[in-house]
Amino acid sequence: MRQCQQALNDISTRHAVRLQWVPGHAGLRGNEIADKLARSGSGQQFIGPEPFSGVSRQNIRGKMKRWMEKHLALWRGPVGTQRQAGPILARGARLLSFIRTRSRAVIGLLTGHNTLRRRLHVMGLRNNPACRKCGTEEETSVHILGECEALASLGYVYLDSFFLDPEEVRVLGVGTIWNFVKETEFL
Repeated sequence: MRQCQQALNDISTRHAVRLQWVPGHAGLRGNEIADKLARSGSGQQFIGPEPFSGVSRQNIRGKMKRWMEKHLALWRGPVGTQRQAGPILARGARLLSFIRTRSRAVIGLLTGHNTLRRRLHVMGLRNNPACRKCGTEEETSVHILGECEALASLGYVYLDSFFLDPEEVRVLGVGTIWNFVKETEFL
């Protein structure tokens, strides 16, 4: 409970936060979906350390796959304010087997939901979206992974190429991307 309160306090320093009670079984779409997912997860037999979510890995993978299939067309579409890395996202369940903190960094880089300057600029948290390494382009996922001249030598060492296009990034392993990101000190 204390962790939840601290998280809400942290979020409220940057965003307006409102907690709202939602009556159960009242036909509210989001609540009905949550109930359905809870019932689905509660029917599974749990084996492992506490605490646990009660949702099987197979169930998570299936939901993740269906969600990715549904949204992949959006990500491959025109580059928007928060879809800079859409063209390079094509991983799926490989991320589930990766360490959680590393997965979070790689997912953030691949989806554009991260702490790179372009995203922070769009959110109104930074004045300048320019790359902190080269200073010439906006600091986006696509720029970091395949275009930044200041990171070209690291790219060659970790990604086997000075510069990559999005199609080349798609075939890189999650561990390879993590090793590169770790060395760039961006995330």
